[in-house]
Amino acid sequence: MSWRLSAVGVVLLAAFTGCRSVPEITGTYDLVAVNGARLPVRAGRMAQGSSELTGGSVALNPDGTYRQRLLFRVQTQARAEYADSAVTVGTYERRMSTVRLHAPGGDMSAQLAGPLLTVSLGGWTYAFRKAGP
Repeated sequence: MSWRLSAVGVVLLAAFTGCRSVPEITGTYDLVAVNGARLPVRAGRMAQGSSELTGGSVALNPDGTYRQRLLFRVQTQARAEYADSAVTVGTYERRMSTVRLHAPGGDMSAQLAGPLLTVSLGGWTYAFRKAGP
């Protein structure tokens, strides 16, 4: 009986050794494009002026939490300019190439393709690239 268990163990070990491991997704991904356009991109117009999206990042932490930050340059009608940001925090889970970001305001879906993490939200597509080591 014990030799059968040993044989099964050897077969399982050989099978797992031949499998490629799932790539590690934790780390910081820097915003590189929005809707296919390189940064900065016009983020919107408002009564007080206009804003451009100038940068941002998504950090996927090993404990299953994430932090997304978007950076803006805002110009008022009076030509004053200032920097602003929007931060979202929450938890995430991965299923194959899909990453589900859970935030207090609702969930977001992201797709992984190599070093790229693409987040679609409200008609906007944000492309983030994993920062190098």
